[in-house]
Amino acid sequence: MVTIRENRKKAGIYTNYRKVKGRPVIYLAILLVLVIVLIVMKVVPGKQDKGLQDQNLVSGTSGDPVFRKEGELSFLRPDSSLIVKIDIEIADDDPQRELGLMYRKTMEMHTGMLFIFEDTDLRSFWMKNTYIPLDIIYLDAQKKIIRIHENAPTLNEQPIPSDYPAKYVVEVIAGFTALYNIRTGDLFTFRR
Repeated sequence: MVTIRENRKKAGIYTNYRKVKGRPVIYLAILLVLVIVLIVMKVVPGKQDKGLQDQNLVSGTSGDPVFRKEGELSFLRPDSSLIVKIDIEIADDDPQRELGLMYRKTMEMHTGMLFIFEDTDLRSFWMKNTYIPLDIIYLDAQKKIIRIHENAPTLNEQPIPSDYPAKYVVEVIAGFTALYNIRTGDLFTFRR
């Protein structure tokens, strides 16, 4: 008479169990190695960001469009005394002006975007696909501030008008104009 245990041995059940029982350790080891590799890959790009900053590039959070310093802008009082200086990106053609600061999730306090138009005309901006609250500053051809819209609401398609003909527009992080007491009548200069 054959016992159940002998039938299992003959069927190879115990033999297969012995072959597999050490494998969970191998699988755990492989999983641990993968986790370590992913952690290292996450840390290494942080070190590469330093290289980007050296090339005048500052990145936002992962996947955000990248800020690229293309010039400096100075806000001035009417007597030409300096208020504050910021780094800027310059949008001087239609595709750049249409994109503006859309899709960005972060922005540094002393950075902004300067929009340059070929002519002086009534302007209107909106905050479509814009996640960062902004101060929008309209300026005339003489580089004088003619209108400031503080803390423009995000993700909004409502037009934000210049009210007067403008040639330049500057966008900075919301609260910037209040912080530095920038007001209508102040001036600006920029250099690439």
